[in-house]
Amino acid sequence: MCLTQAEYTAITGEEAPEGFTACVTLAQNMLDARTLCFYAGREAQSLPGLIRRTLKQYLAYQAQAISLAGGVAGVMEATVGSASLGKFSFTAGVGASAHCPAASALLPLLVSYARCE
Repeated sequence: MCLTQAEYTAITGEEAPEGFTACVTLAQNMLDARTLCFYAGREAQSLPGLIRRTLKQYLAYQAQAISLAGGVAGVMEATVGSASLGKFSFTAGVGASAHCPAASALLPLLVSYARCE
C-alpha cells in the first residue's frame, strides 16, 4: 500500500514532512507487524474502497506521528522514564504506545477485515 505526498496532505491537512518516505515506510512496517503482514504486497485495487481509504488514513496519521516525534531516529530512541532538575522531577506514564491515537483507532477495522478474508 502506497501513500503519496498529495494523499498525506489531503488526509492530515499538512504538507508532507521532510523524511516523508522513511516515515511512511516505518508506518507500513508497524501496520504489517500488527496485521501479520496481511496487507503486505497486496494490490490496492483488490481491496474494498473502505479498506483502501482506512489504510491510507492509518499510514498518514502514523507517518505524521513519527515525523512529530523526530522522524524514524526519534521514534527508535528509548524514551525517558523519569528525570529531575533541581527540586522538580517527573515520571513518564506506564504503557506508552508507539502508535498515535488516530492510527490506533483504525486498527480494529483493518485487523477484522484481515481475519474475515
